[in-house]
Parts: sequence; structure tokens; C-alpha cells
Amino acid sequence: MISTDPAPGLSWFSCRIRFAHMSSGSNVLVYSVSVFLIQADDYAAGLEQALARGRREEKIYPNAEGGTARIAMVEVEALDMLDAVEDGVEVACLWSDDIVPNPFPMNCTFQPAASKPTNSV
Repeated sequence: MISTDPAPGLSWFSCRIRFAHMSSGSNVLVYSVSVFLIQADDYAAGLEQALARGRREEKIYPNAEGGTARIAMVEVEALDMLDAVEDGVEVACLWSDDIVPNPFPMNCTFQPAASKPTNSV
């Protein structure tokens, strides 16, 4: 694996930020959680970097129904100093809030190679 060293004097941090998505004329509120990698010299600076990164995601814009949509940063949920960042390192694992009956037998063969991932950015 390839390691990417931070700039001299800085460390890598992973920050997990929760956003609220809302729209005028609707009582629906949806949350999303994003994970960002940032560089900072300590936790205090890392929190400031995380807040600045989250603010860049905040938006208010017209939606398709003639109303207003808003993305607002709710909180920085986690800020973790990382060891060396290596290619392929896991930076997030999000569990579903859904608890449903399992429709799969224990020996089910999933087909991850058939995935057609979307570009989420």
C-alpha cells in the first residue's frame, strides 16, 4: 500500500459531519453523514478545519418545486487523528438504521463484482 504523508508538522484527521437536508413546504427532514480527511497540527486546529469544511457544504438553493432547499451542517460527530494514511484505508463505516427480517439464507452468495457504483461527488 502507498502511504501519503501529511505536510511537515501536520497530522491527518478524519472528521465525520452530520448534515440536515430540508425543503420549504415539506415537513420531511433527512440527515446525511459525510467523512472528510483533513490535515491539521492538533485537535483544536482539526476541529476548526472540520467546521470550515462542513460550512463549504452548506447551501440554500431553489428546488424543483419552486420552493427553497437547504443543506445545513448540524454537528461534527467525530474527529480522529489518524496514523499514516495508506491506500485503501477504511475511513468510514455507516450502519443502516433499518432493522428488517433477514431475507437471505446464511449461505447466500452476494455478487459485489456486479456493482455499478455511482459517483457521489
